[in-house]
Amino acid sequence: MNYQRKIIIAFAMLWGLLLTGTLGYFVIERNNPEHGWRLLDAIYMTVITLTTAGHDDLEMSDNGRIFTILLLIGGIGVFTYCVTIATAFLIEGQLQNFFRQQKMVRTVDKLSNHYIVCGLGDTGVHVLDEMLRSEVEFVGIEFDEERLIQLSDTRNFPYLHGDATDDELLIRAGIERAHGLVTCLSRDQDNLFVVISARKLNPRLKIASKAVEDNSPGKLITAGADEVVLPDHIGGLRLATGILQPQLVGFLENMTQNRDGAHFTESIIQENSPLEGISLKAANIQEQTGLVVIAIQDRDGAFHYNPPGDTKIVAGDALLVIANQRQLQMLHKLTGDPN
Repeated sequence: MNYQRKIIIAFAMLWGLLLTGTLGYFVIERNNPEHGWRLLDAIYMTVITLTTAGHDDLEMSDNGRIFTILLLIGGIGVFTYCVTIATAFLIEGQLQNFFRQQKMVRTVDKLSNHYIVCGLGDTGVHVLDEMLRSEVEFVGIEFDEERLIQLSDTRNFPYLHGDATDDELLIRAGIERAHGLVTCLSRDQDNLFVVISARKLNPRLKIASKAVEDNSPGKLITAGADEVVLPDHIGGLRLATGILQPQLVGFLENMTQNRDGAHFTESIIQENSPLEGISLKAANIQEQTGLVVIAIQDRDGAFHYNPPGDTKIVAGDALLVIANQRQLQMLHKLTGDPN
């Protein structure tokens, strides 16, 4: 039985005892030949009996005194039960919350090169699930405590309770050691505030932001976001593509969600990579890993699809491939990508 149900039962017992006492006194004493009681007299006597605030028998009959004894015994039992439940709820609840928060703080303090997810609402929960599927280190931040409890009951992940727009909370989340941040708050102005704060606290941080209004992406990019997504826009494109090109959608979903087999992924050329500064043909990527480079995204963000063999690879380029985990690890060794 959970505490919520126990508290409801305790309140029901209190009201039941008050009603029983009032009706009992009223029935017993209303025909008292010396002094017939009104309903208010019965309520008054019940309250002062149960609260032990003092006693005025109002010329009570013997039957009334016997009823008072029984009511006192019942009241002591009910009040003892209520006090026990209230004390257990407060002490255990506070202790559990304290130890849970301390555990989360210790876990987050150990994180490095991790991700921070700000806002675990309708959009953020999908980011959360993707982080869990990808088995990367991350910490979630959510202001709604009930939402956090609901998610933590079904998922095992580190989190902090609070306002993601607070710089102190971002610092507690280890933003200075983090690799990336995703902000999925419900208001664009809040996402903008998080982006500005995050960029100030960690200039090297990769930042992706949700946008609600069509005119917000440009502002978020200017503020420091590397990637901005309009969920409604993406959802509309997905619906249209699902009708017009269903096989393509099925292929893409399989590639992005299949964690055991091959999936779309990337590897970024580092400055100390043996591939840096040479042509794609000279890199012999297919011979060494079995992978075909589908596209290259350069440092300016431009995509080059089906790049020819004479394409020069430079530091900061992202090689886009379809790879399984073993092939991706082999590619990372060539590119020097720590991910």
